[in-house]
Amino acid sequence: MPALDFDDFHRRDLPRRLADGRGRSAAADVRDVAPLAFRLPDGRAYTYVAAGDTIAIVAGDADAATVVEFDPVDWAGFVGELHTAAGLVHGGRARFGRGGYTHFERWEPALRAMFDGRPIYDPATIGLPARLERAFAPDDPELRDFLHATGFALVKRVFGPDEIRALSAAADRLQESAVAGDRRSWWARDADGADVLCRITYAGLRAPEIAALEDDPRLRRLAALGGDALRPARDRCDGETIVVKHGGVVEGLADLPWHRDCGLGGHPIMCPNLKVGIQLDAATAQSGRLSFLAGSWRASCHRSALADGPIVALDTEPGDCTLHFGDALHMAPPPARPGPGRRALYMSWYPERTFATIPPGRGYNDLLLSRDDGVVSASRV
Repeated sequence: MPALDFDDFHRRDLPRRLADGRGRSAAADVRDVAPLAFRLPDGRAYTYVAAGDTIAIVAGDADAATVVEFDPVDWAGFVGELHTAAGLVHGGRARFGRGGYTHFERWEPALRAMFDGRPIYDPATIGLPARLERAFAPDDPELRDFLHATGFALVKRVFGPDEIRALSAAADRLQESAVAGDRRSWWARDADGADVLCRITYAGLRAPEIAALEDDPRLRRLAALGGDALRPARDRCDGETIVVKHGGVVEGLADLPWHRDCGLGGHPIMCPNLKVGIQLDAATAQSGRLSFLAGSWRASCHRSALADGPIVALDTEPGDCTLHFGDALHMAPPPARPGPGRRALYMSWYPERTFATIPPGRGYNDLLLSRDDGVVSASRV
């Protein structure tokens, strides 16, 4: 990432970016939102204020409702989207001189428009297929276009029953050997105070049946739909992951709320990345199926977009595969009943720059592994 000078960026670089049209979309988005300021430890600060059809950059922070304090490196990482607001706050790398996280997050889509020119999500202009609730055969010629338009797709009957039984047996072994706090599993807690296993990471490093999937021609064809010469990541960014749904959880991230897989940061180095979810069990409204905000991977989104945006839920059977780009906004609620629920095995394909930047055994989700008891949460955000 090129070096950024705090003063030069705000006095020269950012005004140039705003003049190319980015300021208009950002200003429209925050027209009725209070000003936001960024401040360094030495006291230098700049405030962002909606002013007509652009954003005014004002030295100082006296008029800002929220003042976000960074070290210079973390501020530059935020501008370059190596960090997000959530990632900085959860990692303890952003502080608030005034205001708080909610206001910072409200500004984030406008900031991305200002810094990168990324559009703010609007389903009316993003260009979506007429029919969103559909499934595909693996060789359907319309699959690629649908995936790139929506950010997700459901592919039916990729794996047979015997293959799913073998993968399920491998998942059983990994679950039985998981230990809370081993940094290769995520845990939660139910209403009785019992530890609940909700995710296995780096599964391919410990199960040869799962590692062999990287060379499966069916999965390679599906991964190629993502473009950009993506390759599988077994040894970083959580590797192959088994998600274990569990009803009745009261503490921990057993069920991720609406999120992007780059929601803690790293979008420029990890995206586009494609996730292929091999369904080991059926996914239904009762068992906690995946849902997506259609087209969200191509824009920045506010939480308010979920109120009336096109949300699509995917019902699956064992052997089906879900595809989604990591920056598509998605979630899966908890199962309707307490106890163990469905499982899915996720394979991830990343661009080459991911491997040049993130070392083996590391990933952005490491920020969530902060508790010795293995319970994963996002309590700071």
